[in-house]
Amino acid sequence: MLSFSAGATAGISAILIPQLQSGHNKYSTEMVSWLAAIASLALVFGNMISGYLMEKLGRRSSQILLSVFYIAGWTIIGFAGHINLILLGRFITGFCQGWLGPLGPVFVGEISSPAYRGLFLAGLSLSIASGVFMSHLFGTYLHWSHASLLCGAFPLLGCIILYFAPESPAWLASKNQIERCVKSFQWYRGNNPAMKLELEKMIADQTKKKEEKSKIKTLTENIKKPEFWKPLCIMIVFFIVTQLSGINVICAYTTDIMEVLIGTDKNKYAAMLATDILRVIALITACIALRKVGRRPLAIFSGVFTTVALICLAIYLYLVKLRVIRHISPFVSLGLMAIYVFVSNLGISLLPWNMVGELFATETKGLGSGISVMMTSVSYFATIKTAPAMFQGLGHHGTYLFYGTSTLLGTIFLYFYLPETRNKTLLQIAEEFRYNDKSKSKELSNLTTA
Repeated sequence: MLSFSAGATAGISAILIPQLQSGHNKYSTEMVSWLAAIASLALVFGNMISGYLMEKLGRRSSQILLSVFYIAGWTIIGFAGHINLILLGRFITGFCQGWLGPLGPVFVGEISSPAYRGLFLAGLSLSIASGVFMSHLFGTYLHWSHASLLCGAFPLLGCIILYFAPESPAWLASKNQIERCVKSFQWYRGNNPAMKLELEKMIADQTKKKEEKSKIKTLTENIKKPEFWKPLCIMIVFFIVTQLSGINVICAYTTDIMEVLIGTDKNKYAAMLATDILRVIALITACIALRKVGRRPLAIFSGVFTTVALICLAIYLYLVKLRVIRHISPFVSLGLMAIYVFVSNLGISLLPWNMVGELFATETKGLGSGISVMMTSVSYFATIKTAPAMFQGLGHHGTYLFYGTSTLLGTIFLYFYLPETRNKTLLQIAEEFRYNDKSKSKELSNLTTA
């Protein structure tokens, strides 16, 4: 439900701005740009506090507090009588979106078993895509104020659910609250032998760290650990590749892009909703695929075909510009765009949010996920702000070629450095980074499988 709200935050500007502009007040281009961009700017500030609060308050408590702020932001927008109040509400909801960025995957990664972790983490991205669609759907039929209040129902429901759920067992173990940790673990994961083994290993690992004179005490000590800096480098690159693939640019400027691809301004909003639906279908497919296919092959597959679709689209639009192809064919241009949206959401745009909750060790999860997601927030803001200038300066064909080339380079990096995490416990993943090989975790892996 919180991720639904995050998606609605990203999508609401697409219906908010046209409705505001169609009223009695006509706002300047600068003001309109701030309505769209202020939420993405606020993301960075949310990222900054997310890691600290999830370690200080706990994963569950932090999300409950986040829900209150989210509800407040949507309420301010819904009852706003002035543009400045709308900007304030947009800033608060964007701040909450950034706050949730590292927190959501960490919480879900810690409470779910290895067999289902990929499915549940993919569910976060599916919820974001569904939230974008719901905000567009609300705004298509309702006034923007009513649409905003309906979006506020998502964090309200999330807050109620979280109130009755226990805290993350991994966080409780790190705070030496062993009794609560055991109850929480059993509530989320059950009592079978494999789960008991993972619980015992987690408690033993945390107890050992407490006895070793609190090694994780300063930032300097943390960043020297391979289980911190190795996944950090991988996740920063992965998140930047996601943004440089242009997938969020497509989401932000759907109607303008569709006008170019169709060759007319008719049916732009229908195309927007169709793109949203295709994104949701792709993410549902990814959720199913992650139960049977590893993260690594899905990322490589998605990266390769995203590159191919973008470069083919760039070449086609360039040939249209040169008049080699006399008239643009919506069947070809929209077909290539549909392939791009579908395959990118199978892996490139989905998996970083999955893996940020898996790759970091428990004691550095807040710091590592916070830095990683903050980098994607900066990249997100940069790509959204520069896209109009790139479309104007490089043309749509040049912009897609840039995104395709960036995706290709990122996919090559992922091929060499992205680890597989499917069916591995969080402790196994951390040990592989720590010891630089898989042998240290084989025994635990065999026991867990058994």
